[in-house]
Amino acid sequence: DNGNPLIEEIPSSFEVAGHVAHVNLREESLPYKYLIGKAILEKNKPKIRVVVNKIGNIENEFRTFPMEILAGEGLDLDLVEEM
Repeated sequence: DNGNPLIEEIPSSFEVAGHVAHVNLREESLPYKYLIGKAILEKNKPKIRVVVNKIGNIENEFRTFPMEILAGEGLDLDLVEEM
């Protein structure tokens, strides 16, 4: 039990590209997205410097997608485009 009946599963996995961690949060986790991002960042420093959440679908030939920054600074756009 994670202590919050509104969240069935606490996110524990993420993809990494360079220093960027990428999560796909479920709807029930969205109210806690910044806390989740901060926790991932703190547990994985210095390797992870930015945590992002995918907020849309891949809809082009370059396989990029819209995202939001949950924690960190200095987003490297070249790295994100390769994710």
